Amino acid sequence: MRILHVAECAGGVERYLQMLTPRLKARNIKQTLVCSRTFTPSKFEGCVDELYISSMRQTFSPSAVTKIIQEVRKKIQETDPDIIYCHSSFGGVYGRIAALGLGHKLIYNPHGWAFNMEGNKSILFKYVEKTLAHNTDRIICISEAERKSAVINNIAREDKLIKIENGIDLEEIRRAKAKSKRDMGIPKDAFVVGMVGRISKQKAPDIFIKAAKHIIQQIPNAYFVIVGDGEEKEDIIKLAQQQPQIKLHITGWVGNSFEYMKLFDVGMLLSRWEGFGYAIVEYMAAGIPVVATNIDAIPTIINDGEDGLLVNMDSPEEAADAIVKIYKDNSLKEKLITNALNKVEMNYSIERVVKQHICLFEQLTRQTATGGG
Repeated sequence: MRILHVAECAGGVERYLQMLTPRLKARNIKQTLVCSRTFTPSKFEGCVDELYISSMRQTFSPSAVTKIIQEVRKKIQETDPDIIYCHSSFGGVYGRIAALGLGHKLIYNPHGWAFNMEGNKSILFKYVEKTLAHNTDRIICISEAERKSAVINNIAREDKLIKIENGIDLEEIRRAKAKSKRDMGIPKDAFVVGMVGRISKQKAPDIFIKAAKHIIQQIPNAYFVIVGDGEEKEDIIKLAQQQPQIKLHITGWVGNSFEYMKLFDVGMLLSRWEGFGYAIVEYMAAGIPVVATNIDAIPTIINDGEDGLLVNMDSPEEAADAIVKIYKDNSLKEKLITNALNKVEMNYSIERVVKQHICLFEQLTRQTATGGG
């Protein structure tokens, strides 16, 4: 069996493929990855049989879109895969249009619906998703919230929607050794509040900094760490500098975020929209109590007060109160950690994700063999 992955957006999609592709290869599934220049090729050495860096990017230029589609189509024809597996919104557009008329089975995983994100293009994204769903065999929803959103917005027939909730590499997280506080310039007795994620509007790093202002009033030894990078980095640095008492360290992109994550006393994810929220289950698996926003897929992962604390979006005061609550109540902290670890081990293993994918691949290839739809 040969799978051709089409992926434009790195970030969470790249991490997803880093976990999925080597495990599929171990099961003798041949794979080609057609990706954008935002991907890091070295991360896929030995994981895929072929990696092709394309000119894919997020653009609405008709000439650029046409060129990208032609490029992807040529690669599909050269590879002749059994299944084309498209990842993220733009990857889904390029891959599915490029495959028109070629007769391949098509799987699409949006990794979070673009029409649920903020912005003035949500109507356009919804129209595109509905249109392209007609020639898509299966659409993978990474959470129950994503599946329900697809149903409510009439994106596709329900029999085309399959829920495969995201999973993580639990062993990799367990093996990771925490960075030294001393090497990072963090005081030994600091109470570390951290976030892992892109420094962009979606992940609300501005609310993280605004919450820090309130946190330090009750936890003077609080220290704040952002593991990631992004287009709003300079703005966030300036925002933090307005409050000199806020001690902030931004790592930039790192090879192993778990080594930094294990420094955290509390992990935050204050997203404004979220298809899943990898950082949440990673915090849980690392034994770090979680504070996150009560939006989209997040409340399907966190049971408020049992394995994490949920707060309203764009509410730094609520986020700060939740952090202080965990800081002051050790029994609550231990309960959240214990329940979260149990939940992750039962529900979010990458091996479960791999098995579900293989079942789907086999189902679709059987349909091809028998001429089914």
